[in-house]
Amino acid sequence: MKNIAASIRGRLQKIARETRTDFQLLIIRYFQERMLFRLSKSGFKDNFCLKGGALLYAWEGDQSRPTLDLDLLGMRIAADQARMKDAFSQLCTILYEVDGVVFSVDSISTSEITKEGKYPGVRLKVIAQLGNIKQNLQIDIGFGDIITPEPVLMQYPVILDLEAPEIQAYSVETVIAEKFEAMIDLGELNSRMKDFYDLYRLLQSGKFDLDTLEEAVKTTFENRQTPYTERHPLFEEKFATDSQRLVQWAAFIRKSRLDMIEFGEVYKIIRNRLEPIYRTLQNG
Repeated sequence: MKNIAASIRGRLQKIARETRTDFQLLIIRYFQERMLFRLSKSGFKDNFCLKGGALLYAWEGDQSRPTLDLDLLGMRIAADQARMKDAFSQLCTILYEVDGVVFSVDSISTSEITKEGKYPGVRLKVIAQLGNIKQNLQIDIGFGDIITPEPVLMQYPVILDLEAPEIQAYSVETVIAEKFEAMIDLGELNSRMKDFYDLYRLLQSGKFDLDTLEEAVKTTFENRQTPYTERHPLFEEKFATDSQRLVQWAAFIRKSRLDMIEFGEVYKIIRNRLEPIYRTLQNG
């Protein structure tokens, strides 16, 4: 196992050099991938659905923003800390020697969190180890959301030539709908620049069905009890020119090491694509 871990580390370091990827980020992605692999081999594979930054990485690769956490939706499983700790304790005991990774069952800790400002969730932390490399892996698990039309079975991309995880994942339409709902809910108080970036990328990709997207927005707003308003600040031009928001955007781009995109361009795409859906549902 020790020699395997050293070999894996060397291969990851080589990839980091060749692709000019931060080695720490690559290690985190590797640990996330191998946790998802264990999920795919467990009896819980249909109880968790991938969402968030790790899913965007699966779709877009290095064009996506860096993410340090795994985000999952719990389905058909008790939404409490004890159940999550038990489930992931079982995942962490699954051995797959060829990836060199060990997840420490004894290190697992849980806490309650609130996802998207109002929905209860569980934050789980576990120490992942590859030889002498140790990394805290954080997994945020939400509950109660609805995926439109349904979860998608996907093969998660692997960094090395190892067996790929086959897991349940969000549909593109539901990812867009949930991020849009969060923008409407937070209004002018929204400082989540990552959501603006993600929405811009997803809407530009065109990899969604417009009718399904409208249904996903409708379902998400109804499920989260989010009202429609006639004059929402997101749809006012001054939203895109607010000086504090522009500073936040520039800081986000710089910290995430992304190519600069003007916030005004991002805003225009989001508004042009999503305001018509919002107004249709508001008047429907």
